[in-house]
Amino acid sequence: MSEHTLHISIGPVQGFVAQARRTRDLWSGSFLLSWMSGQLMASVLQKGGEIVFPSVGMKDKPTDPMLAAILGKPLPENPQPKIGSLPNRFKAQVPADFNPESAVNEAKKKWEELAETIWKSFVENAVNENEDQRNFTRAIWKRQINGFWEIQWVKGDNPVNNGEDAKWLDSRKNWRSHWPPKEGGDHCTTMGSWQELSGFVRSRERGKQDKFWNALRGENKIGSDLQDDERLCAIALVKRLFPKLENEQLKKTIGWSFQTKNWPSTAYMAVAPWLIHIAENPALHQKLRDYVETIQQSVGNETFNQLRSEYSTRLRALKPLGSNADLDGNLFLETALANPRATPLKNDPPKTGEDDPDKEIRKELLKSLQKLNDAAGRVEEPYYALLLMDGDRLGKLLRKYNEQDISRALDQFVKQVEKIVRCSNGVVIYAGGDDVLAMLPATQAIQCAHQLRKTYAEAFHDLVDENKEHETLTTASCAIVFSHYHNPLRDVMKLAHKELDEVAKEQNGRNSLALAIMQPGGVHNRWVSQFSEAIAQPESLEKLRKKIVENEDLYSTGFFYNLRERYGEWFSQCDEKDDRYNIALAEYYKGNPPKDKTKQKEAEDAVKTFLAACQTQQETKKKETKESFHIEGAFIARFLAELDRFDPPKKEGNS
Repeated sequence: MSEHTLHISIGPVQGFVAQARRTRDLWSGSFLLSWMSGQLMASVLQKGGEIVFPSVGMKDKPTDPMLAAILGKPLPENPQPKIGSLPNRFKAQVPADFNPESAVNEAKKKWEELAETIWKSFVENAVNENEDQRNFTRAIWKRQINGFWEIQWVKGDNPVNNGEDAKWLDSRKNWRSHWPPKEGGDHCTTMGSWQELSGFVRSRERGKQDKFWNALRGENKIGSDLQDDERLCAIALVKRLFPKLENEQLKKTIGWSFQTKNWPSTAYMAVAPWLIHIAENPALHQKLRDYVETIQQSVGNETFNQLRSEYSTRLRALKPLGSNADLDGNLFLETALANPRATPLKNDPPKTGEDDPDKEIRKELLKSLQKLNDAAGRVEEPYYALLLMDGDRLGKLLRKYNEQDISRALDQFVKQVEKIVRCSNGVVIYAGGDDVLAMLPATQAIQCAHQLRKTYAEAFHDLVDENKEHETLTTASCAIVFSHYHNPLRDVMKLAHKELDEVAKEQNGRNSLALAIMQPGGVHNRWVSQFSEAIAQPESLEKLRKKIVENEDLYSTGFFYNLRERYGEWFSQCDEKDDRYNIALAEYYKGNPPKDKTKQKEAEDAVKTFLAACQTQQETKKKETKESFHIEGAFIARFLAELDRFDPPKKEGNS
């Protein structure tokens, strides 16, 4: 029987993944999207097809951990995968009589079964008292669940030329045939295009709406997983609650069970540099234990066990701290601990206008935390890093080289991603094909991005051709957003995608690293450069950061700000490196150069390191390499140094 080529994709991607309020939402969206793609792949394989791209193995011998688990043939080294590893589109060879709609229907059925389990486990009991309300909410639920996924496919004769079919799916997307159902009423507080489940309009039915959501929150299984100000649609509720299903329910719906009830919070990733600092200083270990014991004695064992919500994170560098590093990140942040709504202790968080029921306990814990901070020499700077990475020219690679070779290269890269991120004390949220999404301590994110990009290129080493054209095709771009932990996660994701797609790729010619600092008041200090050996980026940023950490007196605050205010625009337009160096050195000396040669050498090295961190590289639309200078690079290095700067641990008896 002759074979046909099938291309298939599932979405919306950002509309499902990026619209997240907490890190577990971000992970669950990535996981479920990958799982749905796996359902489509499994259906193709079971009907006699073969997945050509990406490399996932055969029906009887799958190599991708998620697909293997879906097929009931789990890999011994990863039998219960927690990280999504399958991209949202793939290519297959299928029998000529294969009907893609059968695979689509089977995948959607699996989604509906999962959603139905969520309904029966968490929602049904909350709406049973009122039949009209139950029917109304049930109608919203079914409309949203059944109308969410947009699965597109193209099937045709095998192309004559390699890569000829690469644009089939893109052309198919121009012919839009999926229209989400029309949504009225008040909309979801997380996925704003969809109606919240109660169906009430808050402006005139606030009491009824609150009663509905209070009843849903009252379900013991939900607890704190639904905050007072959250009113979700069916899709967002599935994302939020599916990890809370019992093991048997997970096995029946997902296909396997896993212990992922919690996921590291943004607050926890923000305090990671501080915890790492404590882990590296044994003199501080007992002081941390004292603080943890104070919490346990103050709130009692039952509440204390609930506050140990980071037990599943266990960052690599925190191993010396054991379970003392497992506490909710808010308990390590004075501003968060002081907020009873953000950090409830023994009692439920107070309603607006109510007094804090844990006022006295909170006061004592704040004193204890301040004592620990004083001993650790810590200044509170609660920022974490969100990293996005994407291969640059995968389409051109597919047209030039054998798909199976590219698949193997990508598979080789993906297998190394989690190790690279963990070595930087981060956590992988998604890793599949040429895409990576991870959260890291802000101080280690640039180093991680550099290693990921290097590993990606090395995975394609065997594709070398005579003209070395692969060197321009096998690059990847990264975006890192250094965000305050208070910023809405969906806004951080939106900025990261913008920095990756519009800045690193489109504006800077790909093979680039884009950085941005997102403070509570807005975005500051944007910087972008190509990964470049010629100007040693991004290593130069790291070198400046380390210099500032090691010697806080090396650069005055005025040196940074005066150069930016007085010469920033001139620096960016000046083509003479010697001129920039002389101006910067004069500003560093402030008209009083040292006579000591050692001090002179130190000053010269400091200025050169500063300027190197500001050097950037861009590929123009004419494919020419252009070097330029952006002083924001130095400010980002300085910002990261402040997150990693601690006074030496204080000895007993010191004030």
